[in-house]
Amino acid sequence: MAIHLDASATGFERPIRWAYRVLALLWIGKGLLGWASLMGFDGHDADFAKIVGWTGFFVPIVVPVIDLIAGVALWISWRWGAGVWALAALGYLCLEAFGAVTFPSRGMTAVVFVLLILHFVRLVLIRSKSEQQMKIV
Repeated sequence: MAIHLDASATGFERPIRWAYRVLALLWIGKGLLGWASLMGFDGHDADFAKIVGWTGFFVPIVVPVIDLIAGVALWISWRWGAGVWALAALGYLCLEAFGAVTFPSRGMTAVVFVLLILHFVRLVLIRSKSEQQMKIV
C-alpha cells in the first residue's frame, strides 16, 4: 500500500520526474565523491587516528552512505525518493550549519538550500489545489 499525491493532473509529472532524476545523479555523484575522499582517491590519505567525537565518524563515513541511499531512492521513485532526499539534504545543511564541513564549497551549500526550498514550494503548490487529492493505492 502506498500513498500517492496525484501530480499528473497538473501536467508537470514528466518534467518533475526528470528534474529529480538529474538531481539523483548529482546526489549519487556527491556520495561517490565522499567515498573517494574516504578511500584516499582524492590524493589525501584518510587519517582515522584523527577521528574524535561523533562528527569525526559521522561526516566522512555515514554521510556518503546516506547520500547514495537518497540518490538511488530519488532515481527509483521521485514521489517517495524526494522525501528521502529532502531528509538527506536537510541533514547536510544542518551539518554545514554546525560546522561539520563535508565539502568546503559554500556554493554547493547554497545550491542545496535553494533546491530544498524549491522542493517544499512544489509540495505546497500541489497540496494547495483542491482537485489534487491523495490516493491510497
